[in-house]
Amino acid sequence: MKILSISTATSNLSVALTENERTVAAAEETDRRNHSEHLDPLINQLLKQAGWQLADIDRFAVALGPGSYTGLRIGVTTVKMFASILNKELVGLSTLAILADNFAHSDQLVVAALDARNDNFFAGAYIFKNGQPTNVVPDGHYHLDKLLAAIKQAAQEQGKKNVILAGSGLSERSEALQAALPDLSLTFAQDQDNQVHASHLGQLARSAKILDPDQVLPRYLRRTQAEMDWHRKTGKPFGQDSDYVEEV
Repeated sequence: MKILSISTATSNLSVALTENERTVAAAEETDRRNHSEHLDPLINQLLKQAGWQLADIDRFAVALGPGSYTGLRIGVTTVKMFASILNKELVGLSTLAILADNFAHSDQLVVAALDARNDNFFAGAYIFKNGQPTNVVPDGHYHLDKLLAAIKQAAQEQGKKNVILAGSGLSERSEALQAALPDLSLTFAQDQDNQVHASHLGQLARSAKILDPDQVLPRYLRRTQAEMDWHRKTGKPFGQDSDYVEEV
């Protein structure tokens, strides 16, 4: 199965072509926020490198969120268009699950987090069995205090003493986290293990649930400011068109 995977969820733009268990081609642009300008050229570059045509792709995969509101819309819109026009399969996965997959071969508790500012995080925790992730702290928008409590509870329930923390914003608080979790041994991911990689998405996508392109939406996990302003102005209830879990 040939899969084109895209992550535009963070400042790290990542695209990969995979075939079965093999990564055929992959490319990333780090700390670039104008993904709308760079995504299509990067896809074309990889297709040319692999000797594939876009029509050769069997399945398109995308990081659904959480992440940058604009970035998520770019990635989701792109794969929806490709899948619809070419009548191909589409799958979407949690950005946090993809991030945690950097440690798929570890038997530790893996916490994946993205800094949401003011001591808030988009975060989830995972354990891996046979390389497949199980979400043991649900992906959500957490204040740091609530996240620490959730990590502690998950570690107890899963019988884990060693915890890996990956993503952004946690390593800067390493002393505070270790003090708050004195019974756990914390390891903070380094360098590329803190990034979301489309090559990992491509492997997870092989067994992911196929989605209807017309029904796929980004999973922001938090209301946008525009939505909250609209709700206050109109008094109308929020629609049922997304997987938001918390209003901030």
